[in-house]
Formats: sequence, C-alpha cells, structure tokens
Amino acid sequence: MGEKAFTVKGLPGRSPAAYRFKTGIPELDKALNGGIPATLTVLVLNDPENDASTFCQQLCWEGLTNDEVCVYVTYDHHPDVIRRNMLRFGWNVAPYEQEEDFIIVDCYSGRLGERGVERFWLEKPFDALALLELFRKLERKIRYEKAGRPVRVVLDSFSPLAQVIGFMDTSKIVLKLQSLAKHGIYLGIGVVHKGIHGAAAEFIAKHVSEGVIELYTREEKGQLKQYIRVSKMCLTRFDSSEIEYVLGDEGIVAVPKL
Repeated sequence: MGEKAFTVKGLPGRSPAAYRFKTGIPELDKALNGGIPATLTVLVLNDPENDASTFCQQLCWEGLTNDEVCVYVTYDHHPDVIRRNMLRFGWNVAPYEQEEDFIIVDCYSGRLGERGVERFWLEKPFDALALLELFRKLERKIRYEKAGRPVRVVLDSFSPLAQVIGFMDTSKIVLKLQSLAKHGIYLGIGVVHKGIHGAAAEFIAKHVSEGVIELYTREEKGQLKQYIRVSKMCLTRFDSSEIEYVLGDEGIVAVPKL
C-alpha cells in the first residue's frame, strides 16, 4: 500500500520521504543533494574547537524562516545564552517563541540543581524515562496544534547525558527517538562532542545514527581552519568532500574555493 498523500508547504501531495530540510548553508545543502531527508536522526560530531551549538541554532533559524517548527533541547547552555547567541547573528526568535514555533526545552538548569523558568524543562534531566515522556508530550502537542508542518528537534548535546547514564543507555534513547521521528515530517539532530567519550563510544554513535555531519578543525600553515563534511546520510546520495567555513556576522559561511 502506498503512502497517504498530504500537503506540505511547497510540496503539495508529496510524502514525508520527499521533504528536504535545508541547513542554511548552501554548499552543505548541495553536498546533501538538496538538504537532509525527512524522518532521519542525524549525529553532529563536534571537535572541541568548533561550535556545534551555533550550527544547530542556524539549522533552527533556517527552519523557522521556512515555516517549520523547531524544538531545541539544551543540556550545554542556559536558554538565555541560546537566545543571545542567536540574536548576535540577527536571528530573533522572540516572535517564533510567542507562537510556539520555536520551543526551548531546558535541561541545563536541572543539571545545576536549579529550577527552570521555561515552560518546558526537566527537573531531573538525566532521567531517561522523563526525557522520553517529555518528547512524547511535545510530539503529541505539535501533531495536534501544528498539524502537517515539518519539525526539527535538536538535542545539544548528548554528551552530558552519556557521561551520567552511559553511552549504551543513551544509544537506546536515540533508537526510541528514531521511532518517534517516523510518524511525520521530522528531523532529529543530536550533538556529541569528540574526545569526551572515547573512540568506541563515538563509533557506536555513528552506527546508531542515520546520518553523520562532522565539524572539525585542522592546523594549516600555522592557522586553525574549520571544516564541515557529511560522512553518512541515509535515503540520499551525498558528497563527502570537506567544506571549509568561517563564523561570520550571519553565522556559518562556507569559504569560496579558489
């Protein structure tokens, strides 16, 4: 039996499998053959010198400007730091927060033993069952209130979670989130910081993820240069060539090739 037809903005009558999530970096979208396919969970593997948080926030901004819904689950930064960082690139999320098109889930305050002030926050952010239940609650809310709209869910990052509950249990959470992502036009993005968990854990993370985007730094002629590349992506052909980038006034910008 074929998939039921429905309407997505810009894709009338097409299935979720036809939808592509743009990254906000044209060169990366080109490498991805038009963007990240819907229904995938993608690992962002981040070197210490790179800024995966800004990359994720740029992904969210691109989604918001394309009438998508974005959920940003933060373990690494206070929600106000996320808002301030986005604003410095001109990404003012306040109007989108008022419409609940941009939702920040605060798992950072709970890490510090403080009470969060966001509508959605976890008092015990390392309780895997509580985290999954919150995801289910948000999924039901968005499906009911934002029916038919594409959704990006970012978890920045999995590293604190893995340090506390272990990488195997964290991988189980990823697998359960993958099943949730198959029920609509969803994209899941999860950050893992390199060098914290060991090579074996990073291998597991790559294995359970349906896509892998790497951010890394290399010293060349006495200068640190930053790169991004796609090393794995299901449901599409892709170019794994590295893309050099800089962090400019409008976010991550690819360096033109000479």
